[in-house]
Amino acid sequence: MSRLRAGAIAPAQKPMMVALALGLILGVFSFIGLTTTKAEAAVPPKPTIGTCYNYGWSAYGAWSQTGKKVSCGSAHTAKTIALGTLVSGTTRTEASITREANYSHMVKTCVRALRNKLGSTYSKRNQSAYTTAFFVPNVEQFRAGQRWFRCDVVLPGKDSLKSLPTNRARFLEGVSLTKRTRACMSAKTNGSYSCLSSHTYKSISAFKKAGTTYPTLASFERAVGANCPARTRAYSTPSRYEWQTGDRWVVCYERNTN
Repeated sequence: MSRLRAGAIAPAQKPMMVALALGLILGVFSFIGLTTTKAEAAVPPKPTIGTCYNYGWSAYGAWSQTGKKVSCGSAHTAKTIALGTLVSGTTRTEASITREANYSHMVKTCVRALRNKLGSTYSKRNQSAYTTAFFVPNVEQFRAGQRWFRCDVVLPGKDSLKSLPTNRARFLEGVSLTKRTRACMSAKTNGSYSCLSSHTYKSISAFKKAGTTYPTLASFERAVGANCPARTRAYSTPSRYEWQTGDRWVVCYERNTN
């Protein structure tokens, strides 16, 4: 998932690993696009589950996204899979939206919705590049009293969104991962994305990390050394939020030889 995962690059010998990034991947929710709509414009209504969109990279990284709805039968880059309500008292500021109580609630809601939408197994889902984008009301909507947040399923590339290849009820049920849907990583880019974009590593397997307490980096590294194939040169781990929803799967990546 960018899926709020942390990625790391593994040297030739295991189990010692050098972390590429220890923080959460926040590509799905950057603090840009906080603009006021024109006073005379109608306030957009609350979004609905099942709506498809054809927005691009800038909209993907914005706080709010209210346009470019398209038929789900035509090319689209996103589909709304869940709606939730912001924690009471949330204001439209970075500090308020990202405070632990609210941010955790949004992320967990989107993670669970993505799991349900993709279907299949933890292993396949986590080896895929599908992730979520989440949005809050724009300025005018917030002023009008709207307090929803929205979760979309998306398929990011390195610096663009790829068209969703399906409109199935469960995206990964009964189908194999393809170059479009498999997760890949770069040595310079934090987080996973579609293998259609240039990449250094591609996912090859996944395993469930034992334990109930969120592991330390050293614990993850030992598990990677014991459970990933010998050709593994990178890995990704679940975020604390994913871990708390039951997703405890670590993904192993080999160096791309294509």
